Amino acid sequence: MPVSGRIVTGFGDVTGAARSIGVTLAPVAAAQVVAPAAGRIAFAGDYRGYGRIVIIDHDGGWTSLITNLGRLDVAVAANVVQGSPLGLAGPGRPTVTIELRKDGIPVNPLGLIGR
Repeated sequence: MPVSGRIVTGFGDVTGAARSIGVTLAPVAAAQVVAPAAGRIAFAGDYRGYGRIVIIDHDGGWTSLITNLGRLDVAVAANVVQGSPLGLAGPGRPTVTIELRKDGIPVNPLGLIGR
């Protein structure tokens, strides 16, 4: 996982009128957020409704999307290794969401922990 924190929304949980396709964590304010796996930064910036986000393209058709960062420390086209700093969680009571996709299909990131 890109950051440690309490799970506030799990994969598949109903949030409003939709099911979550990611996992939302509540880290401590300004917690370091890191790359969950090696890859290339496809997007890093503000995105409507998601705050500051990072999208990482990984080998084999995998993509990670990390949303709601308070600060970004990476740029588009940068190569990262697992654990590379991406930025910081926001101030106050932040939440950070990670979505994982394989060939565009959402995958529960918690199912890959420990592999």
